Amino acid sequence: MSALTAPIRRAIRRLGVDVRRIDKAALSPNGDYDLVVPRATYCPWNADKAFKELYSVVRDFTLVDESRCFELWKLIEQCTKLKTGHCIEIGVWRGGTGAVIAKQAANCGLSDTVHLCDTFAGVVKAGRHDSSYKGGEHSDTTRLKVEGLMKQLSLDNVRLHEGVFPDDTGEQLESLEFRFCHIDVDVYESANDILAWIWDRMVPGGMIVYDDYGFKCCDGIRRHVEEQMGSPDRIVIHNLNGHAIVVKL
Repeated sequence: MSALTAPIRRAIRRLGVDVRRIDKAALSPNGDYDLVVPRATYCPWNADKAFKELYSVVRDFTLVDESRCFELWKLIEQCTKLKTGHCIEIGVWRGGTGAVIAKQAANCGLSDTVHLCDTFAGVVKAGRHDSSYKGGEHSDTTRLKVEGLMKQLSLDNVRLHEGVFPDDTGEQLESLEFRFCHIDVDVYESANDILAWIWDRMVPGGMIVYDDYGFKCCDGIRRHVEEQMGSPDRIVIHNLNGHAIVVKL
C-alpha cells in the first residue's frame, strides 16, 4: 500500500510531480531518502504557452513530471549560447522528453539533428549497484510509438538510434560533438558506459542532465553522479526536482 494519503497525493500532483516515482521513496522516509517538497512557489512553466501546449501532448509519452520537462526545455535554450554541438538523449521510452528537446531545439534555431537512442526493449545493464532494477523494465514502448509522436508534432529534426548505446549505436555518432545530453537509463553501468563514451565529445560548457538522480529506485544513478563530484573538469549540480546536471568546464 502507498505510504501517501489521498490528500497528499493530490497536493503532489498539483506540484507537477509524478506520484508513481514518489511512492517508492516515501516507503522508507528515514535516512538519505524522504519526500522533498520545496517551499518555492514560482512555476514559470505555467506562463510559457509554447511549453504548456507541447506538454499537453507529450505528458502521456513520458514518466518525467512537468517541472523536469520544463527544465530540459529551458536548458536547451541556454545551450544556444554554445557555438557548436548536437543534442542527444539516451533512454527515450515513448519519446516525450525527446520531443521536448527536439521542439525547443527547433524553436531556438539549432540546425543540428537531435539524436534519440533507446533499446525499445527496456532497461539494460542492471547490476549490483542497482537495488530496484533487474533489467527489462520500461519495455512497454516501440520505435513506432516514438516515430508517431514526432510525426504528430511535425518534428523533422530527429534521428532515432535503436539498440544499446553506445555498444550498438555509438559508432553512428562517433564523429560528432555534443552540447546537451539527457541520460535517462536508470542504472549504474549503463550510465557509466554512456559517460565514458560521450565526455570527450562534449564541448566546453556542454551539459549532461541525469534523470532520476533524486529517486530511491535509481540509487545506481545517484552513485554514478556522486562519483563525479571530485572531478576537476566538471561542475555537478543537484536540483531538488530530482535532476543532476553536470557542466563540462
